[in-house]
Amino acid sequence: MHYTQIEERTLYPEDGLMLGNGDLSVSVYQTADRIIWRFGKGDVWDRRLDLSDNPRPAHIEEVARGIRDERWACPPYGGPVEALSGTDNPERMRELCQGSPPSYKRRPYPCPKPVGELSLHLPPDLQGMRITQRLCIEEATVTITCSWPVGVTVTTTCFVHPVRNVFVVHWRMEGWVEGIGFHSDLPPMRFSLYRWADPALEDFAARAYGESHHHMYSKPSIHPSVTPLPTPGLREQDGAWIIEQAFHPEPTFPNGFRYWMVAAASAAEVEPVAYNRKVAARIFLNPPLPARDGWVAVAVNTTRDAGGVDTALATMSALRDDAESVLAQWEVENREAASEFWKRSSVTLGDALLENLWYETLHARRCAYRQDAIPPGLFLPSSVPDYQHWHGDYHTNYNIQSPFWGDFAANQVEMGESYFVAMDFFRQIGRKIARDYYNCRGVFYQLAGFPIVAEDDPLGVVPMGRMAYMTGWATHMYWWRWRHTMDIDWLREVGYPALRESALFYADFLQEWHDGLFHLFPSNQFEDGFTGDPQHYTDRQENMQHVRYSLWVAIQAAEILSEDADLVALWRDRLTRCAGDDGGEPVNLDDPTQTYRMQCAPEFRADYAFTPRLLRGQGRSPEEDPWPAPGDDEYDWYFGHAPLFYMQYVRLGGYQADRGDFDRFRRLIARWRHGNGLIWAMTVGAYGHCGGWTESLGVCAPLQEMLLQSWDGSIRLFPAWPKHVEARFTTLRAEGAFLVSAAWKQGTVQSVQITSERGTPCRLHTPWPEIVITDAEGNIVPTTREEGDIVCFETQPGGDYEGSPTLKRIPITNQVA
Repeated sequence: MHYTQIEERTLYPEDGLMLGNGDLSVSVYQTADRIIWRFGKGDVWDRRLDLSDNPRPAHIEEVARGIRDERWACPPYGGPVEALSGTDNPERMRELCQGSPPSYKRRPYPCPKPVGELSLHLPPDLQGMRITQRLCIEEATVTITCSWPVGVTVTTTCFVHPVRNVFVVHWRMEGWVEGIGFHSDLPPMRFSLYRWADPALEDFAARAYGESHHHMYSKPSIHPSVTPLPTPGLREQDGAWIIEQAFHPEPTFPNGFRYWMVAAASAAEVEPVAYNRKVAARIFLNPPLPARDGWVAVAVNTTRDAGGVDTALATMSALRDDAESVLAQWEVENREAASEFWKRSSVTLGDALLENLWYETLHARRCAYRQDAIPPGLFLPSSVPDYQHWHGDYHTNYNIQSPFWGDFAANQVEMGESYFVAMDFFRQIGRKIARDYYNCRGVFYQLAGFPIVAEDDPLGVVPMGRMAYMTGWATHMYWWRWRHTMDIDWLREVGYPALRESALFYADFLQEWHDGLFHLFPSNQFEDGFTGDPQHYTDRQENMQHVRYSLWVAIQAAEILSEDADLVALWRDRLTRCAGDDGGEPVNLDDPTQTYRMQCAPEFRADYAFTPRLLRGQGRSPEEDPWPAPGDDEYDWYFGHAPLFYMQYVRLGGYQADRGDFDRFRRLIARWRHGNGLIWAMTVGAYGHCGGWTESLGVCAPLQEMLLQSWDGSIRLFPAWPKHVEARFTTLRAEGAFLVSAAWKQGTVQSVQITSERGTPCRLHTPWPEIVITDAEGNIVPTTREEGDIVCFETQPGGDYEGSPTLKRIPITNQVA
């Protein structure tokens, strides 16, 4: 079992221990005399998108004219704008060159919203409380024990049902006798369930600035039409009290979106609070005075859920007749679901910090991500404040991708599929952007997006809103999902349609010039501004690498499915005549080294434009200038880049575990880890308490690549693991649909077992000078050798195989203990 334990109060939801089922999540924190469970749900968003003050979205032809002929110059995020060669329409230039439009800068929505809270009111006058909070990861339960010197102890154990969106807490009080506390007509401990009124943005911004000195929204920038959500409501139905939060109608939910919170409790008096409901909708749950133990359950359902909000009432009605047996069954189902999740893979490392990192990070992902649920944006749903930085949105230049990078290798395929739920929203509006503002087929993936049905481009200004590289970056996950599972039906129905649209967009956007090559103009890279030099927006490396990779994978997918022969010919022509990066020579795809490089997604290559100079070998040696170190962003203020950079560093050989890189990695993790096991992406000092970050959950991906790599179609065991640290993993997933288990000790691979799900040929970098492959019956499997240390052998669907330096004729299996 793996535990995360905190021996003090946690004062913010973002620092609390988490539970969840991938849709409903809960973070627990405390005040002086309360334990508070904050509820979050991925589909709870204020989805209003008011484009009324935005300029007409930029057409790529006017952007091209502005960069090429008028030589626009401006910072990336707004500021002074100049046409170095003059312009006949300065007003249009200024309204376009503002980084982000008024809908993004002056209005806080779309943005995720917190759901509400359940509070346990502890004995208020007892002093000297000690608290222990303990998350059992493999059982998906949190136990909190509060004790006082007078001998009173309060213990709570809670969980979230894996399917029903219901939270359950069991409580017990010991040591309480008459006279131990001060006189009160209330029970010594009680519960309240509530949703506070959504605050005015100006009030929230003033409070946030006072606490963090950060201008999330400054008063002059707030649009006067900004309004909060409707006041939450409280009503009784079918014998239960309901707290309801309604949302304004918009295209995603034309009749409005809402959620209900419904509570039930053992033998408790339910007291609706009749005071000012413009402040909060609240109910008290008061146990009878003699009670010393009991339970509370809270169901949360939304308009989007199957059965709608009424499901919350149906869930609570199950507790009316035989609550104890129903709760016991729910608890069993919770433990069984957690056990099933952790059976899919495991790691055992001779480094407790990194072993716990793997379990704590995947646990957090399990709480907030599920294949049929809306995934979170920048912040975890049970930790979001009323308004967020950057709208808490989906950012497609690594922020939304990063949490998912490790899912397929961790053999958590279903969890990883929630990425495609987010991408469906980009594809809906991206088809319009491609058609109306690029004159292209396919889909343009915008830099920022939301889980909404958008009626027009939400970020239709420059420089940020017309960057072409996200279209490739956003769709890479579809190819990786196929490569890790080899699921031909999924590729046909889900994967290839997305890859096809991305390749169509690039094929149409590329322009054939007089040199006979296809060029990409205009598009900036990174998040660059405009300099006035058109060359800075022609064939930029980041764009061109994503173009080539997207065309390459679309061709492979189409040929696997025997579809779109005409498009394959078009894409191959574009690919073979694609201009080189930044004016360099075109890539020769007949060169085996270039074909090999194409197997690695651009963002993880050493020559990727976003890679730090040191990792590309252009800086001083790692011994002279180790990375990361004080002075580097990843050390000083922004860990969010680190998963991306470590993927590049580990995958391409720059990372040397025994040279000191392993020690630097673990020190960086220790530096950014909070007590609940979450890794922070940006400093609290710079950005305040803005919620638990999601992009840093991608840290599992480079950790797993230290243990297992397969990105080039061949399996490498412990390619970046230190010799002196023991390690073992079971059923991590490799490309080719292989489940791999292996052990490492004293710098040597001790064992390797491989299960082939689809019966594809296996290519293994042998860890020993001589290797024998045997099947599940102990029969020797014929092998061939490629140049170098790669051993190849045929497999059967569902077949188990073992590699060993000496012959073993014993039956084997590849099951997780």
